[in-house]
Amino acid sequence: MEIVLYKEELLNSIKIAEKITAQKSSQPVLSNILIETVSNDRVKFSTTDLSLSISVTAKAQVEKEGKITLSAKRLGEIVSKLDNKPVKLSLNPENSIVSISSGKAKFELIGISGNEFPQVFDDSQEDEKTFEIDKNTLIKGVKQVVFSTATHENTSILSGVCFNIDSNTIEFVATDGNRMTRASKAINSKNDSAIFIVPARTTQELIRIASIVEDEKIVIKLKKAKICFVFENVVFQSKLINGTYPKYRQLIPEGNEKIVYIDREELIGVIERVCVMVNERTNRIKFSFKEKTLELSTDSPEMGSGKDFIDICSNFNEIDIAFNYKYVLDSLKNMDTKKVKIEIATSLSATLFKPADENNNGDESYVCLIMPVQLR
Repeated sequence: MEIVLYKEELLNSIKIAEKITAQKSSQPVLSNILIETVSNDRVKFSTTDLSLSISVTAKAQVEKEGKITLSAKRLGEIVSKLDNKPVKLSLNPENSIVSISSGKAKFELIGISGNEFPQVFDDSQEDEKTFEIDKNTLIKGVKQVVFSTATHENTSILSGVCFNIDSNTIEFVATDGNRMTRASKAINSKNDSAIFIVPARTTQELIRIASIVEDEKIVIKLKKAKICFVFENVVFQSKLINGTYPKYRQLIPEGNEKIVYIDREELIGVIERVCVMVNERTNRIKFSFKEKTLELSTDSPEMGSGKDFIDICSNFNEIDIAFNYKYVLDSLKNMDTKKVKIEIATSLSATLFKPADENNNGDESYVCLIMPVQLR
C-alpha cells in the first residue's frame, strides 16, 4: 500500500475516528485504526470497540492498493506535528511497517495486519428502515435530553435516549427515574415509524462527529440490534439497547394548576449563587414560591446557609417545594427560551419545566419533569 493525502484531510479523518477505539482490550487491533484503499482516489479509515464503529472516507492519491492497521493514538500524534504538506504512507507487507513521510520528516510505525480487524459493518439491507433528518434538528434534540439518562448502569434501558419516530415527528426522551426530559421535532419520515433506544455514549459521540463534518443531513439506518448514522463520508454505527422503554407520555401530568413564569437566565444565576452553600450529599435547594417572589434557600450543617430572591409571575399565593438543584440547572441550561414556565401540583408531585415565549405560552414540544425531594 502506498497512498498520499493532504495533511488536513488525513488529520481530520483520524480525529473523527480515533476516539472509537478500545484502549484496554485483550485484542490490540481494537486500539488501532484500519487504513484501506477503496478506489484509485479514495482511502477509508475505520475504528471499532465492538460496540461502536466508524468509517471515514477521504480523498487520496492511491499509488498501490492495500490495507494495514496502525495505532490510532500514535498516528494522530505524528500527523498533528507535521508541516502542512502532503503526507505519504508506504507499507512494507513483509514486516507490517508503515513509513510516514512529509517534507524532510520521516517516521516508521509497526502495524497489525488489516486482516485481523473485525468485520463490524453489515452492508445488507435486510429488515432495514431508513430515515433522513436535518443534522441540526437531530443534534439539538439529543442535546436537550441526554443529560437525563441514568449513569449508574450502562446496559439499562434508562442509560439510553429513546428515539420515537411516528407521524412525521421524532421524539427524544431520557429519564433516570428522578427526572424525565422530552423534546419533539418535526421530520419527514414518509409516515414510517420506529422506536429504539440509543446508548447515551453513542449520542455524545454523534454530537462530536456532527460538529466536525459539514453535512446538513443525516441518514438513519435502523437494523435489528444496530443503528447507523450516515453522513456523506462518514458512517457511524452503534449497538442499540434492547428492551421496552417506559410509557413516558403517561408520566407527564396534566392539569398542574399552579403556574409560574420566571426569567431563565436570572433563575440560573440565583441557583448558582445559592448552591455554593448546598449540602453536597443531598444537593437540595428549597424553592419558596410567593405570588410575585421566589425565595431560594439552602443550608448545610457543616457549612452554613444561603438564600436569594427573584421576581416571578404566578397565579397562586404560595407553596414550598425542594429540588435537587443540579436537575433544575440541567433543564434550564438546555432550554432555548428567555422565560421558563413551571407547572406545579403539590410539594411532592412531579413538577414540569417548559420553555415559554414572550407571550407566556409554553412550548409543549419540550418538557422536563423533575420529582421534588422531601422538605425537612
